[in-house]
Amino acid sequence: MYQIDKRAMSGLFTMLPIEDVHYGPGCIAGLGEALAARGVQQALMITGHTLATRTPLVERVQRAAGGRIKAVFHDTVQHVHRQSVLRAAALAREIGADGIVSFGGGTPNDTGKAVVLALADNLREADDFERARVRFTYPSTVEVPPVRGDALPMFAVSTTLSGGEFTHFAGVTDEGRKVKDLYIDKKLAARVVFLDAELTLETPLWLWLSTGMRAVDHCVEALCSTNAHPFTDALASHALGLLNRYLRECKAAPEDLTARTQAHVAAWMSVCGLANVNLGLSHGIGHQLGARNNVPHGVTSCVMMVPTMEFNQDHVGTRQAWIAQCMGIDIGALAPDAAAAAGREAVRRLVLDLGLPHRLRDVGVEPADFPALAADALEDMIVASNPRPVRGVDDVTALLASAY
Repeated sequence: MYQIDKRAMSGLFTMLPIEDVHYGPGCIAGLGEALAARGVQQALMITGHTLATRTPLVERVQRAAGGRIKAVFHDTVQHVHRQSVLRAAALAREIGADGIVSFGGGTPNDTGKAVVLALADNLREADDFERARVRFTYPSTVEVPPVRGDALPMFAVSTTLSGGEFTHFAGVTDEGRKVKDLYIDKKLAARVVFLDAELTLETPLWLWLSTGMRAVDHCVEALCSTNAHPFTDALASHALGLLNRYLRECKAAPEDLTARTQAHVAAWMSVCGLANVNLGLSHGIGHQLGARNNVPHGVTSCVMMVPTMEFNQDHVGTRQAWIAQCMGIDIGALAPDAAAAAGREAVRRLVLDLGLPHRLRDVGVEPADFPALAADALEDMIVASNPRPVRGVDDVTALLASAY
């Protein structure tokens, strides 16, 4: 049975400068008013190529903006390469942009944040990103350069469940090193977020569901965090139950807007407050699986979450049993180890029930990739906060092998 920890508490809890969240079918109608209220007249929209060229949704968002979107950039690249950010920033400068509207999933959203950074700190060449990126040397040396200039307001319109529109960091891939670097500052957070289920109907179902598993990963690693907090515990535990139900309902009935809205709100809950909570290996390895092997973010969680839970099982107390409870498992008659195992199996079963890949071999990652992935992961400060201490590349390589 899950036991609530009794421990002394003190510290600082950081809230991000997100001012409004609009949610529900049709809520995009409020975009024009949101832009006007913040004095935005010349916004740049950043979106994906498919949304821009194969759906009518970009035009719908433009109409909702009431003429305040002056250009659309859709040459985004999965995992956000530096050059794509520079191209978008150049267009923003060309039109004199006074705001950024991201429309889509994690790629447009992180591209939008990175453009805000590039404009604020005058990043014009690929090497300029070096002075802005987070630098981490395992196990504890970290440097987080601040964004020094004034940041344009950003408005995020989400079509997936990855939750990046509610964070203040962006991941940008250095194409040369094949490493995804982090950029962190409150100035990168969106001012207003729109969760309109009608705009998600063109999202491929595998993408909607796999990014939902990314939200599940937020919940799992937040609940098992070395510095878990009651605020995020409450949000993550309830979000986990919502996702367990509504992702299945979305798969069974993809046009169910109520299920999609519930999943959207659960994804928001899964990431709210995570500026204060350390995550772990599933996210840290996932970043590099994207940069080096081009595995979509949601899919990285599908393949790495359960192996990471197994790696950490002796270092998280009764929290994996709590995960079982959150996902509707009756653990009352189970011994502690069995209750924790039920939590891991509940997550595994959700991945399988959604028809998503669950092994590295299923997503094009081979054992020959493991040494470089492990070395790259150790440059991600998230790995240093994993509940089970990571002793070096051998631990990460062994975990990758277990996920293969």
